Amino acid sequence: MNKYQRIIVIAAVVNIALMFLFPPFLDNPIRRGVLPSFEGFYPIYSAYGVKRIHNELLTLQVLFVVVNALLAWLLLDRRTASGEVPEFRYTRAIVFFLAGNLALLLAFPPFESYASLVKSQAATFDGYYFAFGDKRQRNIFVPLLYLEIILVVINVLAVWLSFNALRRAELFAKEKILELAQALPPGELAEVSETLGYRALHPVESGLGSGPDRRRFQDPRYRGPERRRGGDRRLKTRSAA
Repeated sequence: MNKYQRIIVIAAVVNIALMFLFPPFLDNPIRRGVLPSFEGFYPIYSAYGVKRIHNELLTLQVLFVVVNALLAWLLLDRRTASGEVPEFRYTRAIVFFLAGNLALLLAFPPFESYASLVKSQAATFDGYYFAFGDKRQRNIFVPLLYLEIILVVINVLAVWLSFNALRRAELFAKEKILELAQALPPGELAEVSETLGYRALHPVESGLGSGPDRRRFQDPRYRGPERRRGGDRRLKTRSAA
């Protein structure tokens, strides 16, 4: 399990825990012969035993989270020949993931039940159906659809912030290590650079353009090839003079 997969697992566990803490409940119809329908989400400690849990809806919610987590796990299960996690543009991947989830939610939205003959009875949630299927004449159960979209967006933003914080912490740690490595001998400095995967330059004597403000190693935030070749030409010019 790499560091990105660990974040996905934590997000999935938190979501499933929230689903069991606030499960969907059915109402208790007063009239005889009326089937119970979806009423809302309540804390498990306050409504359990008084109302029945909507097991079908809870199962769909858990499966939705598990499938998303498993898909993200498989996509992030990538390593190089050296066993390291390759760099990738996680922002673009997360945007595609968000678009896919929103498309799925809009393609199979929650629909209301058939209109009741009793005018005082409010519309209730009936199930998920294909938006362009034979149930398209019904009204969409808007509160549940809004809640699903909000939760998906919150999860995507949380994962993006976690990935971003992880990447920044990793780059900051490598930069600090490379700065401390400048005081090492050339042999040990080369070993540290090879271990970290960056090419560090051994500090040279102080001079014009070669002071502490000069970049002495490859910037880890720059993903392209290193364009500098050889030593410092200004030092060669001074030595020749």
